Amino acid sequence: MHMLADLVDVVIGVDTHKHTHTAAVVVAATGAMVAQVTVAATPAGYRQLLKLAGEQPGRRVWAIEGTGGDGAGLTRFLAAHQEQVVELDRPKRAARRHAPNPIRSTPPGRLVRRWAATGLPSPGPRASGRRCRCG
Repeated sequence: MHMLADLVDVVIGVDTHKHTHTAAVVVAATGAMVAQVTVAATPAGYRQLLKLAGEQPGRRVWAIEGTGGDGAGLTRFLAAHQEQVVELDRPKRAARRHAPNPIRSTPPGRLVRRWAATGLPSPGPRASGRRCRCG
């Protein structure tokens, strides 16, 4: 199994919600969070995220929660801009009720750092609600 740091330089983890998306930019090799931003879940907000990504050096991947739900619009936007997107597994509903979402925990990129340290996730993006067998 390839480690994420072998394939990309930065991971942009996005915690998606109906009205806002919070992104954390994490260096894949070290797990250091270098930027964090919350934007509106609108095309203007998506452009802000893409601009932030463009300011980061090297190869990147977007790790998005809910690519078939609240993150579907962002996933489609990024795909249209030839960005690499993978879906982060969401915790089971019962676990989400009793524990804070790890990407929103302090620091907000904790989930992305853990994922970067353990390797590539298995599921691909679901921009249309169907699982994509990509990567």
